[in-house]
Amino acid sequence: MRGLFTIAFFAVLLLLTLLAVRTWYASRGHDMEEAQRRVFFRFVTGLALFWLVAIAGYLGGFVSF
Repeated sequence: MRGLFTIAFFAVLLLLTLLAVRTWYASRGHDMEEAQRRVFFRFVTGLALFWLVAIAGYLGGFVSF
């Protein structure tokens, strides 16, 4: 069960990262509205925190493959 949770966690993390990269790439060269820019910034900030939790869990031994 723990291995399944780990795989699901990293799958969601990878999908959200790819979504952020795709959104950033699609908006390059185009002006974003201020509200869209704030939402995207919050999304990327949350994603960075998500990555930090994943790294801390892996280094702390909570996550194993």
